[in-house]
Amino acid sequence: MHLQTANYCWFRDPHKALCLKLAGTPDATKPLGGMCDSARCPQATHHPCHLPVWKSAVGSGRVFLDNPRFPKGEKKRLEPEVERAQRVVDEICQATQTEEVS
Repeated sequence: MHLQTANYCWFRDPHKALCLKLAGTPDATKPLGGMCDSARCPQATHHPCHLPVWKSAVGSGRVFLDNPRFPKGEKKRLEPEVERAQRVVDEICQATQTEEVS
């Protein structure tokens, strides 16, 4: 397991690692933390300790999206990223509620 700021990377199968696919290095033996897109990688998991990072990403993204002076093209590019970050926040919160109920 590789500890990241926003996720835990299990890196069990290099051929499934999104970071290696994005970098074009499918035969690497270690994950590329700087290329990590854990919201899309099947080998990444998110936990309550990662929640502040994801909430910050959502908050920062919304500041730009709500700014009328922010270019429309950039808003179009940023919207899916904010939506992915919000999905991760929702998943962490839902998992935390499930754990508390059990």
